[in-house]
Amino acid sequence: RYATAVPVIPLRAAAGGFGDPQFFTHEEHRWVRYNGSRRLRPGMFVAQVVGRSMEPGIPDGSYCLFQAPVEGSRQGKTVLVQLLSDTDPETGERYTVKRYTSQRSTNDDGTWSHMSITLHPTNPEFQPIVLTADDEGTVGVVAEVVEVLG
Repeated sequence: RYATAVPVIPLRAAAGGFGDPQFFTHEEHRWVRYNGSRRLRPGMFVAQVVGRSMEPGIPDGSYCLFQAPVEGSRQGKTVLVQLLSDTDPETGERYTVKRYTSQRSTNDDGTWSHMSITLHPTNPEFQPIVLTADDEGTVGVVAEVVEVLG
């Protein structure tokens, strides 16, 4: 484990909106052999990305290698995002894969806070998901896409 194999998380990460809420425990997943060149480590997993919003880079139905937690800045990275507070009221879905950008402001005490977070699709047929400061705490970045496996 994590030498030549990674867990497959039974989560179908949605690349088109927040995906179906699918819960899992870490004891209930299978492991698959990884034949790529990346060095594996705990926190990496494979999940299927469904939807067309990240095409052509991540085709609908692709399996991707993710790493968690996301290290360093998230700016410009393609990430798996989870809606934390509830499911999306319109779609009832929970996960999405998008390219992350944010705008921040510096507070008087030297800390910063998000003014907005935008989750960008690659496919121009889809609109970005824009979150404002009022949405702070309602989403969580779960992991970063590190490789499309096919």
